[in-house]
Amino acid sequence: MLEIICIIWLWKTNGKNALMKGQKPTKYHVLTLALWFGLEILGTFTGAIIMEMVSPGTDPFIGAYLFGIVGAALGGFSSYQIAKNAPQGDYRQNPYQQQGYGQNPWDQEWNQGQNNWNQNQNNWSQGQNNWNQDQNGWNQGQNNWNQNQNNWNQNQNSWNQNPDQLQYPATVRIFEEQGGYEGAQDAFFLNGHPICSLRPGTEFTFTTSVIHNTITIGRPIQQEDDREHTVRFIAAENGFVEIHARAGKLLPERFANYVSR
Repeated sequence: MLEIICIIWLWKTNGKNALMKGQKPTKYHVLTLALWFGLEILGTFTGAIIMEMVSPGTDPFIGAYLFGIVGAALGGFSSYQIAKNAPQGDYRQNPYQQQGYGQNPWDQEWNQGQNNWNQNQNNWSQGQNNWNQDQNGWNQGQNNWNQNQNNWNQNQNSWNQNPDQLQYPATVRIFEEQGGYEGAQDAFFLNGHPICSLRPGTEFTFTTSVIHNTITIGRPIQQEDDREHTVRFIAAENGFVEIHARAGKLLPERFANYVSR
């Protein structure tokens, strides 16, 4: 097997060297085979004769084999040197034969079979990659679905943990009406936290995500029955509430969309 590989390589190399020198590669292909096998056969007979002379009665196979290898190597080297040092000629290869260097059909068929095998291998790899890509796409879609499901569960859990929270906040607008006093301003608080301070004739709009709300004027905490300074209301999803005040007091009769709690 190794000998066949060496002969194929030497066949191609000598053909290329001949073409580079402007020589027709056919005669150098013939010379390659002639020198290789000729010196191999000559070395085999020479080795057998020497073994018989040195050690009569023994098997001459070892000597014949070793001298045959030496002869083949010497023949291959000689053909390589002859092709490499060939005289410069004017031969130009037919462009339709450039791929095979004018070699025999057996060599061209071997190359074609090798190329077909590589092409089939590439097609198999491409199909495998496509399958992996589809699999990854399916996994990605599954992960996205799981992520959306987790987000929905998270929102659901948040709603369950905070039953007083709105999913969509409500809008609250406070009007400080004219009258009562000039130059002063009223402070407003939502659930004990300051939200704004308004002068007469101004307004302020904000949002709340809490269902049950308490707005006070003047102080964060007022007495529960003090309707002039405290208002408790229920906010709806995407709802809207208007609160009116004047001179430090709330005006419940002017409230809009107000639901008392």
